[in-house]
Amino acid sequence: MKHRPSVSIVVPAYNEEELIAECVSSLKRQDYDGGLEIIIVDNACTDKTHDIAASLGVKVLCERKQGYVHALRAGFSEASGDIIACTDADTMVPPDWISRIVKNLSRPGTVACSGVFTFHDGPLPLRLLGEVAGRLNYHLAGANMAVWRSVYLASGGLDPTVNMGADVELGQRITRMGKLHIDRKLVVKTSGRRWQFAFFQTILLYYLNDLSLAIFNRPAFYNFPNIRRAQYVIAAGRLSMSRFAVAACAIACFFFVTENTENKLFGSVLAHGQQNKPLVALTFDDGPSLFTQQILDTLSKYNVKATFFMVGQNVERHPDIAKRVAQSGNIIGNHTYSHPFWGPVESPNSITSELDRASAAIRKASGVTPEYFRPPHGWRSPWMMSLARKEHYTVVTWTVSPDDWQKTSAKAIEQRVLSRTGGGSIILLHDGLETKPFPQRQSTVQALPDIIRGLQARGYTFVTIPELISASKETFPQTLSHFSNAPTPVE
Repeated sequence: MKHRPSVSIVVPAYNEEELIAECVSSLKRQDYDGGLEIIIVDNACTDKTHDIAASLGVKVLCERKQGYVHALRAGFSEASGDIIACTDADTMVPPDWISRIVKNLSRPGTVACSGVFTFHDGPLPLRLLGEVAGRLNYHLAGANMAVWRSVYLASGGLDPTVNMGADVELGQRITRMGKLHIDRKLVVKTSGRRWQFAFFQTILLYYLNDLSLAIFNRPAFYNFPNIRRAQYVIAAGRLSMSRFAVAACAIACFFFVTENTENKLFGSVLAHGQQNKPLVALTFDDGPSLFTQQILDTLSKYNVKATFFMVGQNVERHPDIAKRVAQSGNIIGNHTYSHPFWGPVESPNSITSELDRASAAIRKASGVTPEYFRPPHGWRSPWMMSLARKEHYTVVTWTVSPDDWQKTSAKAIEQRVLSRTGGGSIILLHDGLETKPFPQRQSTVQALPDIIRGLQARGYTFVTIPELISASKETFPQTLSHFSNAPTPVE
């Protein structure tokens, strides 16, 4: 029988009588079948937190030296599990929290893992904001993290001189020993009280503190602001909507830039070729799949070549199909290894891994090393674009998308493509769906012949992405820097 690592859950608590019972209840509902212990650390509480926790049948420690780092150190010292997980006393975790943590830490070379957050309280604008902003975590975060106990001990443990940012600082040292995996499906629900009643103060404190740790290896601040549940129960209804409006606008602007396929603010992308030439490029995302075979048959029938942006996991599932794509004279591009939903806000290490693993899978199956990269959903961030540039990828988005990944009829797909396509268009279709083994792409397959015939009847010629770039260089050589990572040629 395979050994299941034992897990200790450490929960630092200071005056959390309103929420501690809900927190413990969520921890006791775990579906993990290995050894599990729950340790609540009473960090000099002055309310009923200790008594409530003790009545729930979990281990309760007392740490009279107040401070988050001291509570964590006490709990981690008492922990006996192979893995030490940590959350906050105002946080509720899902039933599969520990199971996902163990799965994450079982990845080769992984020493720690962390997840993301949403808010379980506060007004609707705050909770909606949390659904987006709370998923942007990029470091080891105390409310949703775990580490191998042996690694924690070997690292020297938590630094008692770092209170605010103790988790971040620990993560910086631990990642010198192995990988930190950020799992964006590992979601916990935490209290949004800090953001509700100290929004800009919280941003200033946390992010300046993280920046100081990253640059100077020391925190900018020591203590957290003390915001208890009783305060915001009394203050209910006093929320300043303007705070959330400002934050929501900032996030909306970020995602507008991220999602806009032609936006070059984060780095050069190819969204279309020269519009004065009757050339169009067919591209297919998320394959290969069994439907790719039918698409290749259609392309061959009409003597059309296309560009396929492949997902590494799907290439490993269908290496023979990937090989056929290349041997048929089509172009293969990189579409990451696992098609992560929150790709643009993944850590640089995670993005690099996604690119490299996908490239390795494509090269092994087809003999091709991809030179073109399409981010999942087209979403981009400055660091993603920087990494793609360092890996010498040309980033490709699209001009026309009929949303064929949805449950759309073949006729609707055909009409949308024909009505939106012009000279230089890059058409986005799908021969797969993320990493699903059995994507339903019948409508795309059925629409493809009519799309090809319809555009050819209008005088368009189908080309691959490198052919589209080449044609653009011939017409306007000075625009080369918009389409590739090479320097503009000197006249």
